Amino acid sequence: MLLSEFIGPDMRSLRAIQLLAILLFLQSCATISSNPSDLIMGTWQSTVGGFSVTTTYDKTEVAVDGHDALGYRLDENQLMIDGDETTRRLVTFPSGSEMIQVDIITGTEHRFERVSDAG
Repeated sequence: MLLSEFIGPDMRSLRAIQLLAILLFLQSCATISSNPSDLIMGTWQSTVGGFSVTTTYDKTEVAVDGHDALGYRLDENQLMIDGDETTRRLVTFPSGSEMIQVDIITGTEHRFERVSDAG
């Protein structure tokens, strides 16, 4: 007797669904970048002193609330804004929609939420 004779059609369907779910999970892991320079790009929302602030990063510049953009560098997870080299920030991404910047000197933590592109 073949093994397929012992496994009913419901069990085969369940196995196929499980295999598909595993493959989709592995594919999503492969396509999500963990490089901070890729993750930082986009628009982020934050609160500073009780005021909502929108910050937008492209490959080389950052703009805050529509003001003139400044250049920035991101070496590994250290963020440096042009003209403000003494203040470095450690950048982490707990998820694709959350960014945390920590001032290296003061230890102050600043949290950002990614603004959805859907609208």
